[in-house]
Amino acid sequence: MPEYRGDGDSFERNWNSTEEAHYLHWTRREPENQIQLAFRQHWSTFQELLPANLAGKRVLEVGCGRGSLSAYFADAGWDCTLLDISPAAINLARAAFEAQGLNARFEVGDCLDMPFETGGYDLVFSIGLLEHFEEIEDAIAEQVRILAPNGLFIGYVVPHIPENVQKEYAWVCDILRAILPLTSAQTKTPLYRSDQLSPPYLAAMGAAGLKNVGASGTYPLPMISNSPDFPFTLLPSDAERVLVKHFELILEKRHQQTGKNPWLCPEGDGQAFLVWGQKT
Repeated sequence: MPEYRGDGDSFERNWNSTEEAHYLHWTRREPENQIQLAFRQHWSTFQELLPANLAGKRVLEVGCGRGSLSAYFADAGWDCTLLDISPAAINLARAAFEAQGLNARFEVGDCLDMPFETGGYDLVFSIGLLEHFEEIEDAIAEQVRILAPNGLFIGYVVPHIPENVQKEYAWVCDILRAILPLTSAQTKTPLYRSDQLSPPYLAAMGAAGLKNVGASGTYPLPMISNSPDFPFTLLPSDAERVLVKHFELILEKRHQQTGKNPWLCPEGDGQAFLVWGQKT
């Protein structure tokens, strides 16, 4: 059994103890903070990855946390299931969905042994989950198991890469931390994160039977905060709105220069990377 250094107890403490754990970073309106902007971009990018031959709209988010991206799927009419090992996270997600009138099923469970039938989902994805495993093979294989034929797997992985885009902005976050000291409600339990990029993930995906695999860096923007680690701490609302406008201009310029999705970038440059593949 792989060692899970970002253990369930650590996640449970973070979901129970931090104020920002209660934020659902989904909105039908224009994004008003950095993380709403990020999840809007995640949603657009995930839609681009969906294959034309995807048979249905049954989606599972593994390690869902508060379920911000699943909220987009639910709002678009997908049949959504959310799973997390943390009861606190599932309670937060359920409450947030109910408050927004979004429909989904919620399960507390271990992503290494999920309580779902083989082939039951057309899309299985995770955000910020796989980097917490030192060995990823079983976690990926279990997600592939529950994919239907031609179903799509997407993993959004947030490795520990000190030289990424955040490096140039560390001094800004340091100044913010001095101006806005962390409170007890913002204290976070440290979590293990791998420093691996996509090659071992792609190898595990191939071994699990996925085809048409691919990878890309993503989230090419810095996180500007007095505490940018999980769960992300937002700045005052006026500052967040200014940052969103600034970041939207950066993304538009990236799109104009490349003609490609501006949320994608070389691996190691962005905050995260994506891996994807289709079940045979």
